[in-house]
Amino acid sequence: MFLGILSSSVEAFCRVLHQLLDSAAPRIRRRSHNVSFSVALLFFVFAIFLGGCGSTLPISIALSATSTQTDQGQSIGITATLMNSSRGVTWGLSGPGSLSNQSSSFVTYSAPPSVSSSQMATVTATSVADATKTASMQITVNPPPQISLLLSLPNGTTGTPYNQTIAVTGGSPPFTWSLPIGALPNGLSLNTSTGAISGTPTGGGTWYFDAKVTDAYGLWADDGFLSLEVFSNTSPGNPVPFLNQPLIPDVAAPGGSGFTLTVNGTGFVSGATVDFNGAALVTTFVNSRQLTATVPQSDIATAGTASITVLNPAPGGGRSNAVFFPVATPETAINFSNAPGSPIPPPIQFDAPISLAVGDFNGDGKPDLSITYTVRVFTLLGNGDGTFTQAPGSPFLMQYPPWDTLPTPYAGFVTVGDFDNSGKPGLAVAEYQSSEATILLGNGNGAFTPSSALVYIQNFPTVCLAPGDFNGDGNLDLAAAGNGGGLPVVVQLGYGDGAFNVVPSSPFGLSIGVSSLAVGDFNGDGKLDLALVSDGLQGGAAGVTILLGNGDGTFTPSAASPIPAGNAPDAIAVADFNGDGKLDLAVVNNGGNNISILLGNGDGTFTQSTGSPIPVGSQPLDIVVGDFTGSGKLDLAVANLGSDTVTILLGNGDGTFAQAANSPVPVGKGPHSLAIADFNGSGRLGLAVANIHDGTVSILVQQ
Repeated sequence: MFLGILSSSVEAFCRVLHQLLDSAAPRIRRRSHNVSFSVALLFFVFAIFLGGCGSTLPISIALSATSTQTDQGQSIGITATLMNSSRGVTWGLSGPGSLSNQSSSFVTYSAPPSVSSSQMATVTATSVADATKTASMQITVNPPPQISLLLSLPNGTTGTPYNQTIAVTGGSPPFTWSLPIGALPNGLSLNTSTGAISGTPTGGGTWYFDAKVTDAYGLWADDGFLSLEVFSNTSPGNPVPFLNQPLIPDVAAPGGSGFTLTVNGTGFVSGATVDFNGAALVTTFVNSRQLTATVPQSDIATAGTASITVLNPAPGGGRSNAVFFPVATPETAINFSNAPGSPIPPPIQFDAPISLAVGDFNGDGKPDLSITYTVRVFTLLGNGDGTFTQAPGSPFLMQYPPWDTLPTPYAGFVTVGDFDNSGKPGLAVAEYQSSEATILLGNGNGAFTPSSALVYIQNFPTVCLAPGDFNGDGNLDLAAAGNGGGLPVVVQLGYGDGAFNVVPSSPFGLSIGVSSLAVGDFNGDGKLDLALVSDGLQGGAAGVTILLGNGDGTFTPSAASPIPAGNAPDAIAVADFNGDGKLDLAVVNNGGNNISILLGNGDGTFTQSTGSPIPVGSQPLDIVVGDFTGSGKLDLAVANLGSDTVTILLGNGDGTFAQAANSPVPVGKGPHSLAIADFNGSGRLGLAVANIHDGTVSILVQQ
């Protein structure tokens, strides 16, 4: 009791003493030089009492840290600040984790190495001087950040505002978002702080991208299979026309008289023009499948080869595929030889050419070449004499899709098309060990820009592609096929911006492995159809399957399919070989070392031609069509992988063929792919041959 009374008395005395000192301070300062020893002694005593008074002031603790959240396996430092005590604190922990580096004012909290969901830990500081004085801090321990896998974001529509946030769980804010691979649809952007995708889409198609989120501690997560599909509400325009072979006539002698050219095909409209090397001829619209045009004498004054196309007017419309028209004196025999600098060696050691495509990529009227090698696309600009110069920006690396697990995307089959309605030819390249295609948009100078939208071909190796306006809206679409595990053709609808949406009903009920495909109107209804070649090795019956187009991007298998061809059919070419106005087929039979000629009946059915199948070289792999002698009749060239030759078959104009006298033509090792053009301006069609075994490209010209 005595101690309690004393303590109360001391506290009361201290309060009074503080008041006296506060009131006396000014006077003490003015008279400090007269302070006597006794006053000094009194202040000394007061100071002793004040020391006792200080020990009883309230103690308080404040805790601070850089964050109250952390990730599993991470650490944060916590600092304690005390008032009215210098003796520090002791530390305690309730919940997951551990404490280390403890001192009287600091501790390190370490989160557990793994948590499946967010957990709470409480760190407590207790005053050493007064155990009743404590302060606590709650810390949230988060699992690593995660993005929902295989997430297709809600669809968008062109011209309609879009806003969607990519969801993240776990992690500690603030977050930073990025797109390491792929891109968003045109008109949309990513908020890097919130993960919100917003804007107004300006074009249709599906874009695939890899979204990555990084949290405050540097932990990150990504999803390589996000996609956003945009539908277009733009009214369809005129179709992109499609041009058949042969032209009528398909050759002219230099210096001859002007004449009327008849072109046949699909998708012609009133106001369409037949263009001769890009210059419009006076054209007469006959119907949606035929046009006639006047070719003046001046256009055929000298030898050369013209590029014939059809241009439909806007809206929509656009330019057809090209068909070559030789201006040359007819010959009775072929006379192929290597152009200067041929064969062209591989641009990079051990690279092997896979596929070839011809187009005038820089607009100078001379045929150029695009060649796929391993993971690159090389473009060579023709000089008009059979030699070539590497195009600006070449080679072009294949795009790496966000979903691709392979170390590198491999370039395969390549085809030409104007996929962004720019009037400049671009490329579509199949990635033959993956499930995609890369779209390269032409810049008009021989260079290309990859489309921001990758094309996903639904889980099988893509081996061949074919462009065409399958729904007649004025934009090129893309049919893609593969030979893996019996998975069939998939059709992608284009929007004229380099992007595509897959047709929902693909693959149209088929169950075959496809090694090649071709486009044409096989039943004469004005809608593009597809011819698919299956070797039977990957499932389904070997032969040719005809898919009849419905005009909206969907197809119906012909009742007569599959059509027998030969042993292990592998490639196909389309043209009217017997001049009856109905498209026919030439099918390469790799296992039979021959080709089959299937004459069209005009209703989607076919009949084997007399003398078919026709023997060629060993292991034939590819085939092209053209008039090599200027006879006015279509001929065939066949690449023979096993015999290192190209077989030339001269057409008789009735669907039958005979091997040329100077055939087969020797080329490099392992001819794998062919392309046709007049590379030296002689008026005689030549060949480009990709030789896969020695890596060279042979340029064969005629004089």
